[in-house]
Amino acid sequence: MWIWIRYRFYSGFITACLLFVIVAQVRGDGAYSILEVPFHTRSLSMAGVGTADPNGRDASAFNPALLALGDSESQHFFLSLLSFPAGIKSGAVEWRKNWRGFPFAISVRHINYGDFTELDEDGNTIGDFGADESWISAATSYPLLPGVALGGSAGLLVSQVEDVSATLGLISVGTAIEISRYDLHLGFAINNLGITLSSYTQYNETIPTSIAGGITKKLKYLPMEISVDGSWWNKEERGVIRAGGEFNLPHDLYLRWGTSSYKLGQMTQNLYRDIITETALGVGLKIDKLVVDLGINYGGVAGVILGVGTSWKF
Repeated sequence: MWIWIRYRFYSGFITACLLFVIVAQVRGDGAYSILEVPFHTRSLSMAGVGTADPNGRDASAFNPALLALGDSESQHFFLSLLSFPAGIKSGAVEWRKNWRGFPFAISVRHINYGDFTELDEDGNTIGDFGADESWISAATSYPLLPGVALGGSAGLLVSQVEDVSATLGLISVGTAIEISRYDLHLGFAINNLGITLSSYTQYNETIPTSIAGGITKKLKYLPMEISVDGSWWNKEERGVIRAGGEFNLPHDLYLRWGTSSYKLGQMTQNLYRDIITETALGVGLKIDKLVVDLGINYGGVAGVILGVGTSWKF
């Protein structure tokens, strides 16, 4: 990742970033792997699935076309906080509104890596430094035909390590289809097309552009909605399949689960650990127009991610 900046070794930060890459279930080598992770607790507890889920809290990032197929007539406010191992924390806020038939969303996402010890070339401690990354974006969707929508998003990502930074300009595009007869949604998106506006060094890190497709189906005989997604990063030649679901229980209670194909890369010959690795669980409770979400994602050797989130409809 960032090996040498202004002739100093940031060993603590490098360790934290590598750990975050593992925790976030990302197998790329770029410095902007945070673009690939879920930020809302509901998404976390469903293993990051959401390319075709019109109720997804991260729809503006996963597939902006979904904004037109969800509850687009009301205003929504989303807030979520996630806690990763090694003291890494992330947060996100989002506001959604329908303006003259165009649903749009404004989002701010942030990750704080914490404080680290700074060493000189001889390994002597010369102080502490902080590191964080912020991603600000706006997304909109247009209902092209009944049950068919197109969407796009644009934003800036700023990555900061002490007094040096890197900045990206990013866009994503997607389409979503609703087949009401079968309670079915289909989604397709190209995420994180971008350019490097400024870099830490003369070398520009690879931007993790991905292609994603998914399906979300409301089951006929169970109060459950199930989703399956697939994503592919062509530059890194890697991919992942995710599956997740949400049970809608009485008294406005929601139970969620998820898993991903990253499980296959962490087999340890320990049956219990192999079963629960890359497993996510969560619960949501709706109180009038307020929904409170709790989630947990067990990443195997990477540890546990915990999340709490909420959403208001007004």
